[in-house]
Amino acid sequence: MDENKVVSEEEREDDGPQEPDVSASTDMKHLDFITSLVLIGVSIYTVVTSYGYYVRSRKAFYISPGFMPVIIAAALFLLAITLMRQSLNGSSIKECLIRLREAIPRGLKSLRFRNTVIGLAFFALYIYVLLQYLPFWLASVIILFACFVYLKAAKIVKSAIISILSVAGIVLLFQILFRVPMP
Repeated sequence: MDENKVVSEEEREDDGPQEPDVSASTDMKHLDFITSLVLIGVSIYTVVTSYGYYVRSRKAFYISPGFMPVIIAAALFLLAITLMRQSLNGSSIKECLIRLREAIPRGLKSLRFRNTVIGLAFFALYIYVLLQYLPFWLASVIILFACFVYLKAAKIVKSAIISILSVAGIVLLFQILFRVPMP
């Protein structure tokens, strides 16, 4: 085989197992570490908030509205600790934080981060603006259409049709058939 030959993706797949991309797994470990920290914070916040529900309800803890969130938050906390241990994989927390400090600037410039921030902005717009001033069905059609257009999921007309039919289906199923009040 000629050493200078360019190998296509199909040919490369036929060559057997490939070496794992070390940089991708290192980046994934950074993401796992960050995710575990966020999940630990969310679980602690949930326990504190749920305790407030229990106190305000003036009922026994096991029948208060704060009981199930505490159980779920405890499970989330344990899973987050497990994820953190896996992301460390033989290195210390200090070493991981140093690698994380180096990876953060690179991550902030990535397309994935930009798309995540824009997605969160869409949801904030939907919850704090559109749902406050428009009926549920109209706000939902607008935000779903905007997401389709931003993601270039389909042509404009097809995106509009899918948005309208999806929201109509949700309203028909939940609001009309199941009589669930929509926001």
